[in-house]
Amino acid sequence: MKRWRFVPLYVGLTAAFGCGDPIAPFDGVYDFRAVFETGDTVRSAVVHVPPAYTGTRTLPLLLAFHGFGGSGEGLRGETELDAVADRLSFIVAYPDGNPGWDVEPDKDVLLTHDLIDYLGRRLGIARRRIYAVGFSAGGSFTMRLACEEAGRFAAVGIVGATVYENRTWQCDSTARITTALVLGTVDALVPFEGSFGRFSADSTARFFARRNGCDLTARTVEYEPDLVNDGRRVRRESFDGCRDGTETVLWVVEGGTHTWYRGDVDTGMLLAGLFLRHQR
Repeated sequence: MKRWRFVPLYVGLTAAFGCGDPIAPFDGVYDFRAVFETGDTVRSAVVHVPPAYTGTRTLPLLLAFHGFGGSGEGLRGETELDAVADRLSFIVAYPDGNPGWDVEPDKDVLLTHDLIDYLGRRLGIARRRIYAVGFSAGGSFTMRLACEEAGRFAAVGIVGATVYENRTWQCDSTARITTALVLGTVDALVPFEGSFGRFSADSTARFFARRNGCDLTARTVEYEPDLVNDGRRVRRESFDGCRDGTETVLWVVEGGTHTWYRGDVDTGMLLAGLFLRHQR
């Protein structure tokens, strides 16, 4: 499965967003609640379409999964991903959990399939540019998608979550997928050094780096600009030599807690900027 990278990010993406993908007639509604059947239930998601969308070309799609007990609308407000989508021209959907994810085996994996298909019937979705991001319990679910659904997503982002030692899902060791993690060093719910049956941040990053065929002994480490005097710094650790054009990146928020960080950097911009360099 070959993955191409496009540089620079903001140039030349229009033609790459999915030529040949079908485009449904656009009804002119840019914000709506999707209500759709999945299995034997009816589920929902909040959807935002950027103003650049005209219905004449396909755009990338980002699915954003909230934490346990949250909602799609709540994550939308917390992350302000709509603004990122408007700036970088992608569609974003925020599914509603029940009340979290993986409450019943496979039902939420099926939900992702059905939501993508629903949106594909209503909008022009670039099928090779579908991404997922999740916070907390949504991040844990996104890890499952990275492992079991790598053929459906081009890249994933995991915020405030690490791998459980007794994970019940299976990880296809042959399917490579660009993976980014954002973790805080003083997160009391998901300890950075590992606890409560979870891997550490470093072990989680190495888990995905190994899967992507990266060099586990070499990383490029650099700090994002320190723009806000909030006592926090954001360190980017990217594994070298990942195969098939994939990337594995760990963003460490030094002094960061269990939250979607929007201080020196906007987590959404960090992740989307990485995602949009990749397609399946």
